Amino acid sequence: MVLARIRPALLLAIVFSTAIYGLSTITVAHALGPLAASFTWNPQFILAGGNDSFTGTASGGISPYKYNWTFGDGSLIANGSFVTHIFSMAGSYTVRMNITDSTPITPMKLSITNTVTVYGSPLTIDGWLVNWNITTHHGVEIYNVTYNGVLTIQDALINGVSVVYFQQPPPPITSCLFFDDLGHDDLASSIAGFTVESSAGPNPWFQIRASYNPSLVGYNYTQFWQFYKNGAWNATLYVGHLGCGWNHNYQPHFRIDLAIGNKNHDLMSQYTPSGVWQNLIWEGNYTDNGTRDMANNATQWRFGDGTGYYYMVPRVIPYAVDMPKIVAKIYLVRDRSGELEPNPTNDVPPYPEDPITFVNSEFAYRQSIAFWYLPTFGDHWLYSVGSPPIGQPSIVSMSFYPSGI
Repeated sequence: MVLARIRPALLLAIVFSTAIYGLSTITVAHALGPLAASFTWNPQFILAGGNDSFTGTASGGISPYKYNWTFGDGSLIANGSFVTHIFSMAGSYTVRMNITDSTPITPMKLSITNTVTVYGSPLTIDGWLVNWNITTHHGVEIYNVTYNGVLTIQDALINGVSVVYFQQPPPPITSCLFFDDLGHDDLASSIAGFTVESSAGPNPWFQIRASYNPSLVGYNYTQFWQFYKNGAWNATLYVGHLGCGWNHNYQPHFRIDLAIGNKNHDLMSQYTPSGVWQNLIWEGNYTDNGTRDMANNATQWRFGDGTGYYYMVPRVIPYAVDMPKIVAKIYLVRDRSGELEPNPTNDVPPYPEDPITFVNSEFAYRQSIAFWYLPTFGDHWLYSVGSPPIGQPSIVSMSFYPSGI
């Protein structure tokens, strides 16, 4: 009889405890405060075609939280607290993040929106008008660039990066020989870290920056086109330290076509050890001879029309300073369409690419000309599976200082 009297009490306790448990869960959710959320995006200055990231955060209610996103451009919904998205066209877009918490029975929900501006081509900043394009193989190309309304850069790009072994490695390492392009063909039609950055100061600048991590494991590059308010500009490439399992050389291939005055009367000169500027008459290889015109920003070459010039300074700053130094060079060529090195989809040609093939000993003085800038440096193999890049990147650049333009 005692056992019979306990069972209803036990049942009542179970029911009562269950009710209390459900009530306490909801009470805890409210005790933690209402659901709150926000999101940020990177980069802040978004360019069409860039692979941009969005990060959501939440508090209050009961975690874990469920996130989903819409981007205002008709794309599919994305899920997760961290997502990436590519806006293919310039414009203003309403980005919405929806959050649901884990409160039982009646979860709390919240929607957060922000307006995101996506910029296209051209960029017009501080007197510069820069047309740009994301190419399939050549990174971010700039073209028809004007400064204060005057055409100064007809076209500039990086055709690719030649990578070869410094010396033949011992077995079992085989060959390391390829021509790495900077293209969205390697990146699922996107370029990461694609943005515009700027600085203040007496001579402010802005730059288009794009990062690449091609399909060949371990290679990474960051490209910059940087423009100053006073009319100077830089072409720069950062190179990481991964890749081939032996000491190797990198050689980026910049192709630059300037437009100063009458394009059919272009003139290029090199500063000589005797302290004078020598006009270059023929197509050819004009290697940096180590002397500098200290009166014009310590320059080695200049490009102009005889009245106005861009004075040019090459810079090679390798990470592996112990490797043999290799002198930068310029190939002067007649400006002919279609003279670009091939970019095979697997990046591996049968031999090292070299734009010297476009040098045909043609007359180049007072003609429509362009040039290839070929900085070269050595690097070590610093890559092992699971380890991050080591040290600062190697840096190559060409700086352009205007005079009389």
